[in-house]
Amino acid sequence: MQQQLCVLKDILRSIAQLEDQIQEHYHLSVSEALVFCALGDGHSTAASLAERVGLSTSRICRIIASLERKGLIERFRDNHDRRQWENVLTNQGKQKLLMMQEKGIEMPQWLLSLASSKDLLPFH
Repeated sequence: MQQQLCVLKDILRSIAQLEDQIQEHYHLSVSEALVFCALGDGHSTAASLAERVGLSTSRICRIIASLERKGLIERFRDNHDRRQWENVLTNQGKQKLLMMQEKGIEMPQWLLSLASSKDLLPFH
């Protein structure tokens, strides 16, 4: 049990360092970066993003509003269901995502090994 807690401490410390790095380099919270990268070059509803990122829809809506204020995404009504809003990266958002993909983030190798290759696509 003691060893597991120590490993958990190391994981949390690594995640905190990643959060600091993302904030410092990209001026995004981790949650914003997750939603931002989940959008990629496509478009998505808040519910779909919530499912992909693993956060509640209400939390995703607050993150979308923050990214919209930063000029990184824009919302528009879904053509098929006028009750839904689609979210898409702006040109500024696409440029920032490209920069994030090129620069990446420094992650410990052991932490990278926990993620699937599909999960790593936004940051290569």
